[in-house]
Amino acid sequence: MKLTIRFLTIAFAMFMFLGALSVSTSAQTVTVRRVVRPVAVRSVYVSPWRYGYGRGYRYYDPFWRSFYQTPYERYQEQRFYLQRELNGNRRELEKHRAKYRADGYISPKEQRELEDDVRDVQRSIQKLNSFNRSY
Repeated sequence: MKLTIRFLTIAFAMFMFLGALSVSTSAQTVTVRRVVRPVAVRSVYVSPWRYGYGRGYRYYDPFWRSFYQTPYERYQEQRFYLQRELNGNRRELEKHRAKYRADGYISPKEQRELEDDVRDVQRSIQKLNSFNRSY
């Protein structure tokens, strides 16, 4: 009985495999068609008038917005980075002050690190003030 079930299982598997091979695969065929199209060849010279009548080469196009900044946008971006640097230095100084004062004793190494953090904050303030004075 076991041998008969095994034989029937193998025969059924072979029958299914042969049936799968004989199925038409017309949906998988690819038809290749060759299309001949005209080719436009441009000259090497690029005229500045190409960007618009009378606008010249430096014409602002909104499509390229991410590559173009006005002077005001550059000013705002630079001021933002200087303020972010100052805030980061202040945060680091406060974190170190809280950490070093937790035990009530500030070692000479900790004192040097705190002085370095204070210098960083002062330098950041100086950079931001000189930047704001120049505009």
